[in-house]
Amino acid sequence: MKAADQIVTLLREAEGDEVSSRVLCERLGITRAAVWKQIEALRAAGYAIEACTRRGYRLVGAPDRPCAAEVQPLLVTRWLGRDLRYLAETGSTNRDIAVLAQAGAQEGVTVVADRQRAGRGRMTRTWFSPPEVNLYVSLLLRPEIEPGRAASLPLVAGLAVAEALEQVAPGCALGIKWPNDILSGGRKICGVLCEMQAESDRVRYIIPGLGVNVNLTRTMLPAELCERATSLRIEAGHAFSRAAVLAAILNAFEPLYDCWRTDGLEPLLPRLARLDALFGRTIELEQGGRRLAGRADGILPDGALRLVTAQGAVPVYSGEAHIGT
Repeated sequence: MKAADQIVTLLREAEGDEVSSRVLCERLGITRAAVWKQIEALRAAGYAIEACTRRGYRLVGAPDRPCAAEVQPLLVTRWLGRDLRYLAETGSTNRDIAVLAQAGAQEGVTVVADRQRAGRGRMTRTWFSPPEVNLYVSLLLRPEIEPGRAASLPLVAGLAVAEALEQVAPGCALGIKWPNDILSGGRKICGVLCEMQAESDRVRYIIPGLGVNVNLTRTMLPAELCERATSLRIEAGHAFSRAAVLAAILNAFEPLYDCWRTDGLEPLLPRLARLDALFGRTIELEQGGRRLAGRADGILPDGALRLVTAQGAVPVYSGEAHIGT
């Protein structure tokens, strides 16, 4: 944890009381001048910190920033998010995690950014990434599995996000749209992009990238997204702490991932079925230049969508689903 994050943690633990410069110096192993420099940097980042003569510093208020100092006190995870790296701005959090993975970073490293300049969705689509209102987060996973099993991981990530959002916003109706979207009110509230490096018989690492619309407002949306995208704020009518939303997602993801890594997707199918936004719907699947129509009939243990067509039921492993009636 960075020195600034450590200072925020110590001030928050004081629960409104002052923390002396001497204590901060001793706990962080830095000089008084270095403490003052970190305090000034925190103030510039939006933290309200009072300096009390002869008594030290007191935390009065904090910005909505999904950094380690704000997220980690809310975590109940064992390993996920315990190394959390916050960036004010980046090109792509998935690319940042890939660099860390190739350098040997451990499973569970999490990168979150306030702004993405080159956010991506599936099929190389651009992900709309306005600054300081949403969550742009990527995770590093190193499951000891065969590459073929990785295809169902986006559903695990989607389940974690949907169940976490249900927890923080109980009034929001949420659903999982196979294979990688979370919907609220029929509009996208989150997208999942999983990228993998693997050899023929083993996975080296997988990076689930999550784009979660938290405090996005309708006025921020470009015209082409107004009918297709939404956010927690739009659905619930009030703003949310992004740190609390991220912590809820990480807390939900770790046990689901541990289950999937050991036992596959099958134990999670009842929970996926409860949130299945396609079940029973007439859909058209786009696979490159090919289109396949039918009725969605649930998710199979390997992560495929069961589609009932005029010719019978078939498993579908990839494609873009367009909902009919």
